[in-house]
Amino acid sequence: MAAGKKSIELNTNWQQTIRQKNPDSWWFGYLGYDVKGTSANEQRPVFLEFPSFKFFEADVVFETSESKLIVHSDDPEKLIEQIKSLPEYTARPFLKNPSFSAALSKTEYLKNVERVKQLIREGEVYELNLCQYFQANWSPDGLSFFEALNKKYPMPFSGWIRSGSEEIASASPERFLKREGAELISQPIKGTARRGQTQKEDEQNRLALLNSEKERAENMMIVDLVRNDLAKVSKTGSTTVEEMFGIYAFPKVFQMISTVRSVLQNGLDTADALDSTFPMGSMTGAPKQEVMKRISALEPFRRGAYSGALGYFGPGTNFDFNVLIRSLFINHKTGESGFAVGSAITIDSDPEEEWEECRNKAAALLDVCGSSGSF
Repeated sequence: MAAGKKSIELNTNWQQTIRQKNPDSWWFGYLGYDVKGTSANEQRPVFLEFPSFKFFEADVVFETSESKLIVHSDDPEKLIEQIKSLPEYTARPFLKNPSFSAALSKTEYLKNVERVKQLIREGEVYELNLCQYFQANWSPDGLSFFEALNKKYPMPFSGWIRSGSEEIASASPERFLKREGAELISQPIKGTARRGQTQKEDEQNRLALLNSEKERAENMMIVDLVRNDLAKVSKTGSTTVEEMFGIYAFPKVFQMISTVRSVLQNGLDTADALDSTFPMGSMTGAPKQEVMKRISALEPFRRGAYSGALGYFGPGTNFDFNVLIRSLFINHKTGESGFAVGSAITIDSDPEEEWEECRNKAAALLDVCGSSGSF
């Protein structure tokens, strides 16, 4: 947890801004999907008008290490005493049952899946992450929403941030990239199956995901992309796959997760590592640059913060970022909120099954909203 008022202004480019960070400071915020200016169709609106780069420098940071609370502050003892004197925090109730509208109808989405499959048949792409967007005239208290979301659907890379009129409540299961010293760690997710209603059905679904040739092919393709991205900035021979096709259980779904590690080359820095790997392969596809051009022609919005990365730059060179999925984005200035869901389209994709995967991924957010959505 962190708090601060000093916002970080984006200079000439985001890499230069990151390189100007004071080594002793903490920065919290997000990199938006479009931060590298790779969106080919600039006429499309930005989803919920979120900027592509937003960070603040923290005055106070609370972190836990081995069940111990560590406070980073000029006077931590005084700060803790001030906190103890405050009344107990109570989450504010928020109005539920918003009416979300889809940017594309189911028919339009299914047609887009078929368009991607045609691109694959023509040899233009091999895999493409296609997303669907939902919006509502609804701007709840994001922290209260995050508490409800995290309590019911705890995720390893969840997070909440509010800066100005923009607020994000994220229940992300996926790590984009972490740096510890010179080591880089990426954990892409590709492969999803719904949880069963009974223990027997649950185990059947888990095994079906583990043994699915389609899902394993999706995962392997993205792992190869991540390995290639990391290898460009890593020491020769240091890029390794620590785990392949790991199946992890979450409240609504099973996910197939792999872990890739490498060691950053001498003379390269954090900005180089992020430039080589962002945006993440699990939310783009392969080959990445061609896929991103095609995404801009298929999706109705520039993604903005969605499918970017929320996290922090810590003291020294360490950082850790999630993948901004399974997240509610709230724009208090416009009074709107929304979310997006996606799935990886391959030659073996069944359009109806991809639509159902999107429904499964949206279920947790809609559940906490108290909404069945419009799909």
